[in-house]
Amino acid sequence: LIKEFNAIKKAVKYFDELGFDGAILYADGKPVAFTMGERLKNNTFCTHYEKTVPDYRDAFPVINNGFTKLMLLSYDYVNREEDTGSEGLRKAKLSYNPYEILTKYRASEG
Repeated sequence: LIKEFNAIKKAVKYFDELGFDGAILYADGKPVAFTMGERLKNNTFCTHYEKTVPDYRDAFPVINNGFTKLMLLSYDYVNREEDTGSEGLRKAKLSYNPYEILTKYRASEG
């Protein structure tokens, strides 16, 4: 979690330089969810991060669905990346009727 937190901090710090797009969802005047990613190919957007405050259980489907629909106005495809084994995230990803699900590989040194 520390590595992910540090990666997100860097992504926010260099948001413009990385060419990222993103969104923040507010409820009761407070940020409760955010998402960000970048153009992967001319026709594909890649969502890298999507985080919500646990107390707002409806925040995830709202930020997920809303941002994906927004990106599909400019791109043919949205790459939702790895579901990290989360049943809820996998269900959400499958609800978009994915064009293709790629096999995950892990590389390591020697």
